[in-house]
This record gives sequence, C-alpha cells and structure tokens, in this order.
Amino acid sequence: MTIRGRFFIAAVVVYAIGLSWTVPAHPAYSSEAGRMYAVALQRLADLKKSIKNRQYRSYWFDCARTFELVEKKYPKSPQAGDACFDRAAIYRDLYRYSAYPKDIDEALRVYKTCQAAYPEHVRAAEALYHIIELARKHRNGDSLAADAYSLLSRSYPGSRWTIKAKARLKYRARATIRKRRLALAARGKANPAGVVRSIRYRSGGDYTRIVIDHDNKVKFRVLELKNPDRLVFDLLNARMAPSVDSGPLRVNDGILRRVRASQYTPHIVRVVLDLADIKSYAAFPLRGPRRLVIDVMGAAAAAPPLVASGEKTHSGSKSAPVLGLEGESSEGPQLSLSRQLGLKVRTIAIDAGHGGHDPGAIGRGGTREKNLTLDIAKRLAALVEERLGCAVVMTRDRDEFIPLEDRPAIARTKGADLFVSIHVNASRRSRARGIETYIQGLRASDRDAMATAARENATTSKTLGELDGELAKILTGLRMESNDEDSIRLAHAVQGALVDALKPVQGRVVDLGVKRAFFYVLINTAMPSILAEVGFLSNPAEERLLKKESYRQAIAEALYDGVKKYVDARSPQMAAT
Repeated sequence: MTIRGRFFIAAVVVYAIGLSWTVPAHPAYSSEAGRMYAVALQRLADLKKSIKNRQYRSYWFDCARTFELVEKKYPKSPQAGDACFDRAAIYRDLYRYSAYPKDIDEALRVYKTCQAAYPEHVRAAEALYHIIELARKHRNGDSLAADAYSLLSRSYPGSRWTIKAKARLKYRARATIRKRRLALAARGKANPAGVVRSIRYRSGGDYTRIVIDHDNKVKFRVLELKNPDRLVFDLLNARMAPSVDSGPLRVNDGILRRVRASQYTPHIVRVVLDLADIKSYAAFPLRGPRRLVIDVMGAAAAAPPLVASGEKTHSGSKSAPVLGLEGESSEGPQLSLSRQLGLKVRTIAIDAGHGGHDPGAIGRGGTREKNLTLDIAKRLAALVEERLGCAVVMTRDRDEFIPLEDRPAIARTKGADLFVSIHVNASRRSRARGIETYIQGLRASDRDAMATAARENATTSKTLGELDGELAKILTGLRMESNDEDSIRLAHAVQGALVDALKPVQGRVVDLGVKRAFFYVLINTAMPSILAEVGFLSNPAEERLLKKESYRQAIAEALYDGVKKYVDARSPQMAAT
C-alpha cells in the first residue's frame, strides 16, 4: 500500500472517532443507563463467583433490584430491555439453588412481562423458550408451555428458539405417553392393602401434630367439610388393625375437638378431624416406618405450656413427658440476656440424635452416637440457660427412643424459636473426617450429603430419591422457605464456631461446610433449624477425641458460641448504659 493510501485510511479512522465523540448514539441519559447496567452486571458476576453469598436469597434479590432500577429510571434506554431479561434470568438461576416453587413463579412472571414489553428485543424469543422450559416444574405446566409455544411459533417462526422448543415439547409428549403406558400396566398388579396400626397426637400452643402409623404404601385424599367444620383424610386401599381403638381420640386443645377413625368402606380407612379453630394445615407421608403426618395450626397463638403434656395415642395412653427447662422469669429483678435482646429468641430446642433402641453410628471402639449426642446436648443446654438466659426444650433428656417426626413437634408445641439437632457422622471410608452443618433441602448438596441424610433418616438413598419426588409437591404448602435464610445464617454461625473452636484441639479440622439434604427431623419445624454433624465415629482418631469429656465440652461450647452469634446478629443493639 502506498503512503498516500495509508494516509487516507488513517484520516477516515480519525474522522469516525471524532464522530463518536461529538454525536451521541442515544440521548444523554443513556450513558448513565449504561453505567448503571454495567454495575448491575458486575454485581451479578461477583455473586455467582461467591460460593458463600450464593446461598443467601437476599443477595439474589439485591441483584434483581439493581437491574429493575435500570428499567425504571431509564425506561427508553437500550439497557432497559437487557436489564429486564437479566432480572428474569436471576430468578431462574435462583431456583436452581433454592428449588422453591415461588422462584419459578417469579421467573415466569418476569419473563412474560419482559417479552410483552420488549417484543422486538433480541432475547424476546429466548424468554418464551425459558417459559416452556420452566413450565416442566410448575403446577400448571402443560397449559403454560402450550400458551408460550403458541406465541413463540406465531411471533418468531424462524427463530432457533422456536425450533428448540418444538423438539423439547415432542420429547415431553413421548415421555408422557411412556408414563401412561407404565401406569396402565401397573393397574393389573394390585398392591396389598395397607394396615393402619395406630393414631397418635402431640399438642401445644397453636399447633397440633397427628401421626397415623400404617404399613405398605397408602395413598390419601383430603376433604374439607362444613357444618360442623371437619377435615377428612381417606386412606385408600387400607384397613384398620383390630388393635386400633375405634372410639374417638379427644384432643380439645382449642384447635381440634377430637379425631375419629373408621373403616369407611372395605378399602378405605377414614380419619376425621373435628375442628375447633384452625388457620391452616399440611399433610405429608414419611417412610421407615411408614406414617402419615398431619400438622394443624391454630388461628390464634396461645402461650406454650410450661411442662410437657406427653403424647396421647388413640388408646388414650400417655408417653413419658419430655423435659422442658425454663429460663429466668421476666418478673424477676434481673432481665435475662435473651429478654434484653429484644425477645427475639426466648426458647431453644436441642435435639440429641438417636436414642433407645436406635444407637446411631457405632465406632470401631464400640462408642455409640446416641450417648455422645445426649452428653453434648446436656452440656449445650446448661450453657444456653446459664449464659444466654434462654429457656431450653430437649427432645430427649435420657436414653429413650423418640420418633423423628415427634422431635420437631416437641419443639413447636413448647414454643421454641430455634431448633438445633446434634449428630455424629459415619462413613464407609475410615479416613473420612470433618465437621458439617445441614439445613433442610429436598435436593442434597452432593452424594455424601445424601448418604448422611439416608443414615440419619434410617432409610436408603434409593428410598430418599423416591421420596424426593413425592414430597416436592406436598411440601410446597409447608413454607419451608420462610425460615430458610435464618437457617442458613444459623448454620454458618455454628459451622464457623465449631471449626474455630476445634482447631486448637485437633490441630487440623476438615471444614466440610454448610450443606443441604432432606431430613425427617427438620420437616415443618416452622423455625430456623439446623442439624450439626460434629465428627465421624467411623474415623478412629475422631472416635478417640469424641470419647474425651473435654472434647465434648469444647463441642458444646462451640455450638453455644454459634447460637449466640446468630442471636446477637438478629437482635437490636442495646444503647450503652
């Protein structure tokens, strides 16, 4: 190229740059919109990089609000559409971490809003595809997917997203046909009738839990009847055992009047709850052994009883009362620390894992988990009462068997504000060691988390996998997410305290972190709840440590420090006096 040619090209480039400086492509505010949008993108990128922050819903919501601010402040800027679709994607990504149906609802809502507001946007067709994709997990999935595909194929017929959606819907149709064929084939294999063995309940405050024990697989349906108000549970393909008392189980706790059971038809056992005054209810099946659990919440909260009333069965007998330790009276001259801290946490439930005929994990040296957890639980209870001034509810204070579904019921009927379940882990790998803290989750964080949950639930990983699908819809109404963030904060506080406290003793502590898994003992606790695995009994070195009284005291101190850190963080700061 000649010198003259190079000069011409350089002149053109300089002229183009000059135009870009002097003539803005958009109105003046667009540069500010671009800056705000860039900040929002960076905040989202930082969130996705942080393993810790990704676990907190508040961080996701903050990112969503940042994108929403771009839309509202600069609605005519090119970045407004981008921010809208990015906000929808945030809720879609959040669902992958949370598995909460309400996050799907919000993602669907925002995607529909964005597509309607910006139909010519380059991501509009993609938004409709994501609606079809998310509809798989929604209660009205088929109709949502059909509507979205109709609009997609009509508005963007040549889009790659239309082709992709068509292929996905064909695959779903084939899967549905296969399921129907399998269901028809299964009809010819009649399952043996389930037998209802007993009906029992536990009541206190504004909460009552009814448990129907049965064998084999039993499906159920619920009817709500008026004049008088009743909840009717029909257990299908079931019969009552002769040992079940056919007389009414009188509750009379202000929520339920009584519970009645009968052989309604040759193949249906009907359980009727005569209502007094209820706000809501939830029902879910559990396995190992099989039972149907019904939680009924009262319309108005009542003060929890000071002494456990025990558990009544359909035959009217009572089980041994559960210990309830009370904190310092508010009428005394000295206010307890918990009362000074805004009355946010007054009662803490401490659950010692296993017990009675269930020993839990057993180390090579014969150490039993049930004895370790009870000892640590008692030490923790003493610290909470003495230093924090909170009341303590222990699900067990001696070597006795307490069913898993009764443990959260004990906490709720005694008006607990926190639930801490203490366990010791085990693994097939003798070298496995470390500390981990769990919160409730339908999807396990990893294979080890699923194995831990399987052992604590006294079932198999396969059974847990089957249960996951069954409970996914049922637990929607339990509002597990309502205390999820508090549970996460409590879990991180306890996990951090355990690791810090035990490092000087062990020299090297394996921090396995905070994880999710499905635990029967954490179902519908209605309060911030965690399950702490404080070591591995299957590891000979950790077994030797756990057998030492001083080490168990260190664990109790660490658990207390974690609980106190959580309580301090959520309580208002007191002015200096």
